[in-house]
Order: sequence, then structure tokens, then C-alpha cells
Amino acid sequence: MYCFGKNAQGGSNLHWALSAVQLLVGALFVIPLWLTGARPQPKLTTDNIKELSPVGLWASLAHAFSVLALGAGAVSFGQIVKSAEPVFAAATNAVLLKDIDHPVVYLALLPIIGGVSLASLKELSFSWTALIAASLANQAAAFKNVVSKGVMGKPWAKGLGPQNTYAVINILALVFTLPFVLGFDLKEFVPVYNEIIHRGTGADVIKFSLYSGLAFYLYNEASFLALERLSPVTHSVANTLKRVVIIVASSIVFKTPISLLGGIGSGIAVLGTLLYSLAKQKYSKKKSH
Repeated sequence: MYCFGKNAQGGSNLHWALSAVQLLVGALFVIPLWLTGARPQPKLTTDNIKELSPVGLWASLAHAFSVLALGAGAVSFGQIVKSAEPVFAAATNAVLLKDIDHPVVYLALLPIIGGVSLASLKELSFSWTALIAASLANQAAAFKNVVSKGVMGKPWAKGLGPQNTYAVINILALVFTLPFVLGFDLKEFVPVYNEIIHRGTGADVIKFSLYSGLAFYLYNEASFLALERLSPVTHSVANTLKRVVIIVASSIVFKTPISLLGGIGSGIAVLGTLLYSLAKQKYSKKKSH
């Protein structure tokens, strides 16, 4: 998914547009399944859609800023910064929901903060734009989680099932992305289009945009299914391993070397993410009893 996305951006600077195309591919994948009866159609009222809309908005921003980070710097560096997502989630939950965790949970955030800082300090592929965009993606994801908590526990939301839940959020995210495309990318379309034609990379941009959109959709749908069927601890471990694979694979595929300090920092950050997930799960259980 990340390799396709990076290749798609190789010939285009229209980050909002690419984000919209990827979300559109997901919509075009699931809508025929609903129309043909291969998958049950979601039954939603206008009020249900209104309640889900904030989730779609923050999902759109989280995705768009991730795409921007991907285009602005190395995939590996963006993933290192993205591993700090639990830090943003913990802070947002504490401030907005007054959800205060056990001190051990917050201690587990220190390796994440230290690891990302260490990796950014001497990282050969460091980019301020990638750092800021990935951080904004983390914050948007944290807000998405906050607004999701008030919606996903309701009977009608549970009745959607994980696949349809993600499909509806994906379509809402697409709707919220389109105004940003019109506001930021429309005026750049002609110059970028001419540049793509001049380079002769039009076919590649289309191909990798479609591939990345399909991979993005299938990955997230699989993640929603896995979260329902696996224990939170197993899912956290799998998510951590995924990030390790992405960092290593992207460094190899795109030939973006990671400094020794960057490698150590990314390892500490990823390990910290795992420790945070395990601590969060352990002490959440205690808090609920």
C-alpha cells in the first residue's frame, strides 16, 4: 500500500487529490458489492449518518495528512513519526474525555517520544513537512478515536458489522476530502497534468493511484475484521510488527538509508508502541473491574 502510494506521488504533488482518489477506489470497490447483494447494504437513517460524520471528517484528515507525509519524505521516516500516535491519543483522551490512565501506561509513552526524537535527530531522510504532516495525521486519528467512542457502541452501529462500518466511514471521508481538493489542488491540476504528460508518467500515476487506493481499502477493512476477531493484545502485536516491516521494506524498495541513530530510535519507538498497547490493555481491564 505505502509503496504504491509513494510511486503514485512520484509524478504528482496533488496530495488532497490523491487522497480522494484512493478513497474513491474504496467506494467503487464496495458499492457494487452492495448493489449485487454480495454484501448486505447498510441500513442508516439521516441521524445515523449525522452521528458518523465527525468520524468520517477526522478519518479524511488523518488519511490526507498521511498521504502528504508520504510524499514529503521517506516512507520509513513517516512511519517512525506515525508510531507516536499513542502519545497523541493518550493526551487527547486525557484532555477531552478526562480519561486518565495508570501511571505505568504514561511511562510506556516515554520510549515512543524518545525513539521518535532520536530517529529525527540525525535521520538522513528528515523532512519538516513530513514530520508536521505525520504529526497532524496522528492528532486527527486521535480525534477520530474520541468521536468514535460515542458512536460505535450504539446498537445501530454495532449492527453494521466491521466491514460495512469501515465502508461507510470511507465514503464519508471521501465526501469531506472533496472540498479540500477543490480548495487546494484544483488550481494546480493543469500545471501538474502538463508535467505528467511531459514526463510520460501518466500511466504510472493512474496505475499506482488505483493500486494504492485498493490496497488502502483492503488493509483497513482487514484491520477492522481483525480487531473484532483477535484479542486487543494480539492485534497490538500484529500492528507493531506491521510497522517494522513497512519501515524496513520501504527503506529497501526506495533506497532511503536510515542512519545508525535513526535505526536505534525507530526500534525504540516501535518497541514503545508495543509496550504502551500492552500496558493500556492490562490497566484498562483493572480499571473496569
